[in-house]
Amino acid sequence: MKHLFCSAAIALAALTPAIALAQSPAGGTAENILIYEPAFFAASNPSSALDMVSRIPGFSVSDGASVRGFAGAGGNVLINSARPASKDDGASSVLSRTPASRVKQIELIRGGSPGIDMQGQSVIVNVILRNEVSRQHTLTGQAMVFEGGPALPSGRYEFSASNNGAQWGFQIGRTTPLRDASGWGVSTRRDAGGNVISTERLRNSYDGWGWQTRANWSGPAGEGRMEVTGGYSWSEFSDELSFSAPGSPERLFLFDDDSSRADLGLRYERALSDTLNLETRLIQNYRWGGFTNTAAGPGLDQRFQADRDSGETIVRGVLRWQRSETLTWEGGGELAYNFMDTTQAFTHNGVPVTLPLASTLVEELRGETFGQASWRRSDRLRLEAGLRLEHSTLRQSGDASSQRSFFYPKPRLALTWDPQENRQVRLRFERELGQLNFGDFAASTSLSNDQVRGGNLDLRPQQRWISEAVFEQRFNGEGVATLTLRHDAISDVIDVIPLDGGLAAIGNIGDGSLTRIAANVRLPLRDLGLERGRVTVNAQYDHTQVTDPTTGQTRQISRVRPLTGSVRFENDVPDWNLSWGVNYWPFYRDTTFNPDQKSWFEVHNYVTLFAEYTFNNGLAAYLAVTVWDDFRVDREVYADRATQAIAFREEQRIDPRDFLNVRLRRTF
Repeated sequence: MKHLFCSAAIALAALTPAIALAQSPAGGTAENILIYEPAFFAASNPSSALDMVSRIPGFSVSDGASVRGFAGAGGNVLINSARPASKDDGASSVLSRTPASRVKQIELIRGGSPGIDMQGQSVIVNVILRNEVSRQHTLTGQAMVFEGGPALPSGRYEFSASNNGAQWGFQIGRTTPLRDASGWGVSTRRDAGGNVISTERLRNSYDGWGWQTRANWSGPAGEGRMEVTGGYSWSEFSDELSFSAPGSPERLFLFDDDSSRADLGLRYERALSDTLNLETRLIQNYRWGGFTNTAAGPGLDQRFQADRDSGETIVRGVLRWQRSETLTWEGGGELAYNFMDTTQAFTHNGVPVTLPLASTLVEELRGETFGQASWRRSDRLRLEAGLRLEHSTLRQSGDASSQRSFFYPKPRLALTWDPQENRQVRLRFERELGQLNFGDFAASTSLSNDQVRGGNLDLRPQQRWISEAVFEQRFNGEGVATLTLRHDAISDVIDVIPLDGGLAAIGNIGDGSLTRIAANVRLPLRDLGLERGRVTVNAQYDHTQVTDPTTGQTRQISRVRPLTGSVRFENDVPDWNLSWGVNYWPFYRDTTFNPDQKSWFEVHNYVTLFAEYTFNNGLAAYLAVTVWDDFRVDREVYADRATQAIAFREEQRIDPRDFLNVRLRRTF
């Protein structure tokens, strides 16, 4: 009950009179802010604001990181110069239910602007909506049809309305999960000498469904403006993996998850004076549910069960003083309380197995104060400098008790320079503090990979000193090319550590580094005869280093993909009310290091062909077909974790199921 009391106490504190900033659209120079009017998007017949934002050259929507607290979780999209009131109602969700007809203009802000909360982002989009009287209903029906099944239907009804400054809406829908990496294949195990130990057919499939509802309202309240949103969702998901060989019993691994979540977000705004403003937020969310992981086969009967409740309460205030047209000061604070209460049990062949920290309650009380200044030295040079001070206390109780406190200063310095028209350089030096995953404090399993992990009482947040330079060149109207160079000096890298008794856990393994080179190019194709055609190419190389806690050797950091890339071709044909294109992901590899094994997951030639046709009555029909090559899952399992002598190697070659996505959307 203690965590519920803390949530209530913080929420009551937030109900004191709140006043906040009524921000105006960003101001700035043509070099700093690019304006996109509705006519720019007309050829693609957008039905929502999300359709429009997705077509901004050189921009990709991000709903923010999945972190505790609001700082860093706000994403890179503003709506009327403010982020959505709730973290669980991300910008992409808000934009998807905002009619395209309500968009007045979209501003692409690069490098900051007075009166705009960049929240650490170097590039953001600000969607400015019209104040008008309107009502709109949207019905959406969708089906994901997989080769060999299942066919997963979903649907949603949305209502939105506005009346001279007030907006409100409601949505309800049936949801389905999307897990494309499943199919049929062969699993082969070989000994250290390469001799085949076993060959099995494998089958991986999933199913699931759920419900989601949300309501929102915003409008004048007293001398300010209030925004309120709340939602509830429930989902059920199951995953099945089986191995079989002629003459042998089947090995079967099942994962079942049943979870719910609810959230409430409030934001109130009011100008204190012509130059001084304050913004306050209250965010509350709660999640509950559980999952079961079972394994059955010859001599194998395992069951891992977990029930988890978690919640978060956030109170945040930001005071902003626009001292002049070129200088803005900003300061404020945030208080957040988080908890996760977990109860878990594991049995092997009917016998209970004791796991470190199988049942635990983790609580965090975290406060942050911050201040920063944004200075526009000239039309071509802008500077942002700031400092955040974070203090947190972690308490853990249950199977073991612990209390620790952390204090971290987080400075930031960012410079934006436009040496000439359509050319920009962005430099950033910043300390970022990672957040601990509460799930890592408790035990966990991956039975199909022979892994059982204990919890860890001694986790510390991962820290990064980031040095980054971004070079951007815009050309030919809609063309843009960027090159990013980045280096991270990482302390307390979080990966997997060995524990006594042959177990492992998530833990800190020392210092490491990341070096990144990323290139992104969007190329209009009008010179090739495709007036509305464009190609976007993205490529990123990440080189990481850390010392392995088991072997003492240098290796890469787990789950960081060394090389990723994609190619996207799009073409709008306004005379036919048609948009079509293709997405292509050539390759990526995930590698995970554990004390007792190393595993790889590789994907090759992932291709999606898509087209959308808009009828004259407002009905939009979307069709996408996804095909891809076999993917590989490889493991090296060690007979001894100290010497890493090979016990066996496992090779899985899986033919993923192609699938079809069909969607009908009617707006009236």
